[in-house]
Parts: sequence; C-alpha cells; structure tokens
Amino acid sequence: MLATPSASEACGLQQVVDSAIASYAEALRAANSLLVLDETVWAECEQQAREILADCVRAIHGPCDELPAQLDAEFLSLELGARRALQHIPAMESLRAAQILTGVVLDALPALMADLPHDVLLVRMQRAVKTLHQSIGSRVRAALIGYDAFQPCGVDPISSAERARLARELHDRIGGSLALAMRSLELHELEAGSSRPGLARVEEVKAALQDTFGFVRELVNGLRAPRSRTNFHTRLLDYIELSRPAGTTVDIQVEGSTAQLTPLHHDEIFLVIRECLRNAYRHSAATDIRVEASFGTDVLRVRVTDNGKGVDVSTAQFRHGNGMISMRERITAMGGILSVTNLGGKGTLIRFFIPVPDANNSGTE
Repeated sequence: MLATPSASEACGLQQVVDSAIASYAEALRAANSLLVLDETVWAECEQQAREILADCVRAIHGPCDELPAQLDAEFLSLELGARRALQHIPAMESLRAAQILTGVVLDALPALMADLPHDVLLVRMQRAVKTLHQSIGSRVRAALIGYDAFQPCGVDPISSAERARLARELHDRIGGSLALAMRSLELHELEAGSSRPGLARVEEVKAALQDTFGFVRELVNGLRAPRSRTNFHTRLLDYIELSRPAGTTVDIQVEGSTAQLTPLHHDEIFLVIRECLRNAYRHSAATDIRVEASFGTDVLRVRVTDNGKGVDVSTAQFRHGNGMISMRERITAMGGILSVTNLGGKGTLIRFFIPVPDANNSGTE
C-alpha cells in the first residue's frame, strides 16, 4: 500500500488538478461550447470535472480498497441532466464536453503520477484509466436519462417547472438516502472482512438498494414528455440498452402495427414486458432472453422466454417482490390473460394476450 501523500505532495496534486481544470475550460471555449457561456452552468460543469479528477487521484494514490462513491455521483448527474434539458442546452454539448475532459485528464495523468515509485506506475496507470472511464461513463449515462426525462417537447413552462421539482425531490429525498446507505454497507464490508457472519445478508441489502436505485432511474425516465413520439420497438430497445446486465443478450421481435393501441394500452404493455425483463435479470440468472410481440387486428400476443433456472410457478404468483401480481393485474384490467410456465428447469416462459381496442372507441389518454 502506498503512503498517504504528504502536505507538499497534496499541494502539488492540487496544482495539477487546477491546471487541468483551466485547460478544460480553455478547450471548451475553443470549441464554442455553451457550457462556458454562463457562470452557473460552468460552475456545475467544473464541479463534475473536479469530482472525476478526484476519483482518478484516489485511484493513483489511494489504498487499493478505497471505494468510489458511484451512487451519489449518478444521482447528481441525473439531476444535472434534467437541468440541462430545461436550460435548452443540447445533449451533444455534454457529450462533447465529456470527450474533451477525457483528453484533458489523460494528458494530466503523468503529472499526477510524477512521485510514484517505478514499480507501481503501470498498475496505478491502469487503475486511473479504468477509473476515468467508469467515472465519466456512469455520469454521462445518468445525465442522459435525466435529460431525456425532462426534455421539454411542446410542454408549457408550468409542467417543465413541475418536472424540475420532481427531479429535485427524487434526488434530495431518495437519492441521498440510498447513496448514504450503500456507502455505509460497503464500508462495513471492508471493516468486517470476509469471515464475519451476516455478510450474505449485507449483500442482499446492497442488491435491494441497487435495484431501488434502478427503479428511481426508471421512474425519472418515465416523466419524459408524451411517448407517442417513440415507437414501441424503439422504447423497448432504449430500456434494454440502459438495463441489460453484462453477458446477457436480449432479442426483440415485433410484428404488426401499434397504431390502434391507446396511449394507456401502449404504456401498460410496455410496463408488463419491462417487468418480465427485470425478473429475468434479477432472479433467473438468464444469459439469453427473447421477446416476441405480435400485434394483430384483434389480439395482441406476447411471449417472453429466457434460459435461466426457471421460476417456481407454485409460489411466483403470490410473491410481491417479483412483480407478478402487478403484471397479472395490468393484463386482467385490459381484458387479457397472463400465464407463467417453468420450462423444466431450463428457463421460464411468460405469455399474455389482450384484445386490441376497437379503433372507433379507443380514444386517447
């Protein structure tokens, strides 16, 4: 383990960080970025850059078991993305800024590592580059979710302000508590070591917190402007892109037109399929999932299959945690039927069908 930097070394590191921030601002101005035209916007941008640089400094000089605070960083970025949308700053500006910042930080790494022993340079450089990628990537993904959710698409200023208030509430009341709880659990794990009893329960609580965080992200994503601008297939692909675990493939096949569906039916069907995917991600250990949706003139049929360990059908319908009850209630409310089949321990098949609304009586929401 490396020694903690001395006061003079810490001062030198701070000078490198300040120089990198100045270079970042200069590069943004050279690119005519909107992020440096307003003092408030730049202050937010600078804060993000300093946090990312701090993550890299910890990766270089900190102990190997030091933990980055990813959850709270993502919540802050989620809220920041929402503000960018309401400030009418295009998302491409933030993406371009992230690219510029990546180059600036990479250029600063040699100076940040100047005092390290030669035998640890390569390992610490690898840690720093990996941390830089994760730190920027997680913030950009969260910011884009917030941006998309709060992008004003023909809505009036009052509804825009209301969405901004909801973003703050989600961040302040939920995000901070989740981040603090997760951080406390992670630190407890480090202090307790691997032999202490109860660590399995800690892992369960951590998984629940991560799942709640994912739910909040989806909730914010659901605040976006009217979804009629996004077709059903694209909406599913967008969700899969955000949620799919590494090593899992999801194949989507959609046949027919959704034009006859009301906005209510469109949303309810999407939510049921999303819950099917969430169950497969969290409970089945599936590596391959297939969604087949057929929109006929009279009936909509959907099949979701996975190659996981298979659901216990005898108890699944009564277990609130897996969302099966809400799925069945949504389908029943639309006059449909949902069934769940265990494929002999080789996966799960969920099927449902609903009658397609009469175009003459469907109306809109």
